[in-house]
Amino acid sequence: IMKKIMQLVMMAVVACFFAVGAGSVGQVEAAALYTPATYWNGNANYPVAFTQAGVNRYVDLSSAKVEEQTENVEDNIKTAIFTYDVIMVNEQGVETSKFSYRTKIKFVGDEVFIFSARRNNDGWAQLSDRSFDQPQYNAAQILAEHFNINK
Repeated sequence: IMKKIMQLVMMAVVACFFAVGAGSVGQVEAAALYTPATYWNGNANYPVAFTQAGVNRYVDLSSAKVEEQTENVEDNIKTAIFTYDVIMVNEQGVETSKFSYRTKIKFVGDEVFIFSARRNNDGWAQLSDRSFDQPQYNAAQILAEHFNINK
């Protein structure tokens, strides 16, 4: 029973890290988008977005959709909004939970900005490429590459 409680606590903490973010503001100079190192069971439909403490977060590309896409050629700005699922998998390779996300990626010249939809889709919170934001930040870059949306 103690093991089950610890699993539930760990899943709650990881979910908070992934969904909430630290509220930090970040931008990254022009570089290649995040490239997944592995896939769940070798299936290219499930690239890994983040791994920590034996828990892997995989983007489910079959669930991913481009909700909106815009381009302003004159100002060199591209924006895309994605909806997608992330599957959390434990050290034994067993799915422990699934979460749905809505994320926006914005290319402005050589800079990349990534945002997470706030609760009830009430605006956007900018994500950084560090700490609590990193899993969702990486997932957005995987999706940009998957849908060939880049600078």
